[in-house]
Amino acid sequence: MVPAPNPPVCDDTKATIFGNTPNPHPVVICFHGSGDSCASWLPLAHSLSDSYRVLLWDRGEPSQKPSVAVDEMVKYLEQVRLQIPPPYVLVAHSYGGTFARTFLEKRPRDVAGMVLAETGQETALDAKMERQQYRRQVLGDNPLSVIRANTLIRKWAQYEHAVNAADNDTEKTALEVQKQILDVTDKEDERLKKAQLALSRHHRYLHVPDCGHNVIQDRPEVVADEIRWVMKNLVSTEKKPANVLRRLLSLIGSRRQPQ
Repeated sequence: MVPAPNPPVCDDTKATIFGNTPNPHPVVICFHGSGDSCASWLPLAHSLSDSYRVLLWDRGEPSQKPSVAVDEMVKYLEQVRLQIPPPYVLVAHSYGGTFARTFLEKRPRDVAGMVLAETGQETALDAKMERQQYRRQVLGDNPLSVIRANTLIRKWAQYEHAVNAADNDTEKTALEVQKQILDVTDKEDERLKKAQLALSRHHRYLHVPDCGHNVIQDRPEVVADEIRWVMKNLVSTEKKPANVLRRLLSLIGSRRQPQ
């Protein structure tokens, strides 16, 4: 692995921060999926660290409730508010979407934009909260990118292999049923992913059919491009007086720190 041009800064919490300070852009906060860790996000964090600051937050306890985990993160962000001021750009993968959406619910004014990669199928997200976020378009005009990969890519490959190997009508009939199941599952996955677009009036949708579920690890450049798109569409957000003041305080605070 190529060393990061800007070495990460670690503290005694669950946070690791990449990128130079001071930085005029919102900090990118990453939410990893279930059974995953921040390790799979390292290539993405390194690729962004020349332009942005990236906060990797390792939840640690796999069974931790989203509300508890988010409260812990919010407490940390309050402690480092001068160094890492809001608003933030949230990037989530898979089950990490539940934590990002919970953060959005608790601190909507602290979120400048979002990238949701292979999220939307989580069952832990409170159904009432989810409906309300869609109904009121909680992100407003803040940019949102939804990335859908191809969760069934291996299943489709297995199906194609079986079709080529089938040599009787019984096998072909069974495979036709399998194809119908795959089609239904694929359409439902697409529906769930696109439903998230209702979070914002300013959104875009990207399908990556040649990549499986682990898009963060397998195609970090795709995710990085969507983060850059979000950053480029933050003009109105960046000009809000409160956010300008936060940035100025951050710059002043960082310059006062001893070298």
